Amino acid sequence: MHELLEFDVYAPSTLGEALTYLSGEGKGSRVLAGGTSLIPEMQKEGSRVTRVVDLSGLSDLRYVRKTQSTIRVGGLTTIRELAEAKIFDDRYCCFRRLEHDLGFVSTRNMATVGGNLAAGADGDLAEILLALDGQVVIRNAKSERMAEPTNLDLAEDELVVEVRFADLKRPVSTWFNKFEKRKENGKGGITTTTLMKLKDDRTVEDVRIAVSRARGRKTGRVAGAESELRGRTPDAENIGRALDRLVAEIDPAGDFRGSSRFRKQVTRAMVKEGLGKCLEKLDHERRVEGAGQC
Repeated sequence: MHELLEFDVYAPSTLGEALTYLSGEGKGSRVLAGGTSLIPEMQKEGSRVTRVVDLSGLSDLRYVRKTQSTIRVGGLTTIRELAEAKIFDDRYCCFRRLEHDLGFVSTRNMATVGGNLAAGADGDLAEILLALDGQVVIRNAKSERMAEPTNLDLAEDELVVEVRFADLKRPVSTWFNKFEKRKENGKGGITTTTLMKLKDDRTVEDVRIAVSRARGRKTGRVAGAESELRGRTPDAENIGRALDRLVAEIDPAGDFRGSSRFRKQVTRAMVKEGLGKCLEKLDHERRVEGAGQC
């Protein structure tokens, strides 16, 4: 890493000011939210970042709240604030798990929801939001649009201002898993998110399985594996069938962290654990009031 070169900083006090600047005289500027991705990039030899828009003053974009039946999270909410938000109970272990599975404490204190999503393939939140059927709110100076978490396609003048998803209705449970040889760097070599909702007769009403690198390097849902469980009892035989379908369905790109074959087998094991954790919590909730800790 090299020392940072000189660069200009614009620090807007409102979202409107930030968006106006990005669409006008600030075209080509880089956005600084938490800085956990941008600063290391700027320290690399050959960095061409000369103008930065510092969003740290936009406190109005830091929140986690429920509006009617929708959960809304501001784009500048930190990962730690998200993971520790009191609004999330035992249904949302997928977020609680970030407290342990996303980098160092310092990273979680700085990294933001919007920055993690804008980072693309290496971010964990896109996968979690995919399992929650979440949407990302993106704005520029003239308009607002909604995007799926794995397909933001951000323009230079756009910012992630909020994420939204429907509040989960019991009985439902979620789980997030991460495998990384060097977890502290905040980038998941392999990550999986599972959601399970049961009917009164203990058959699966809904199940969602999202994995990193479902196809190549793209995060995605595993529809075939989900279909093997939906409407059936989540016993060992049906879960095994779903896991076999998962391995046949995904085609992860290999790299120095692991081959495609390795990623398939680790993904299978992690999804198996995630489904087991969801089922364990749902069964516990049936026996006693509340499903306990994540």
